[in-house]
Amino acid sequence: MKKIYFIVGTLIIGFYILNEVRKKRFSIKESFYWILGVLLMLLLAIFPQCIDFLATYLGVTYPPSLLFVICILFLVLMNFRNSKRITKQQEEIIELEQNLTLLKCKIENNQKN
Repeated sequence: MKKIYFIVGTLIIGFYILNEVRKKRFSIKESFYWILGVLLMLLLAIFPQCIDFLATYLGVTYPPSLLFVICILFLVLMNFRNSKRITKQQEEIIELEQNLTLLKCKIENNQKN
């Protein structure tokens, strides 16, 4: 019975992500990774013995710790991607500010002449 709660919860999260994409509040490119995470959660909700098999295969003695490590790695990856995106946007903002300042100077020079 508990399995159904996890499946329903995972489906709700998946539909929420798809709804946000549909309303254009979330990019399709960014949602791909979250949908991939939801599919992995759904797989583990339907077949919880997968984590036991994977833990045995990798030599992990306590399977839930493997699940936490996978989740942490996923979140670190997403954080890294967002940090890269923020850095790129900061550089673009600086370039736009410089271009705007140059354009303002040109306009002022044209108005003086």
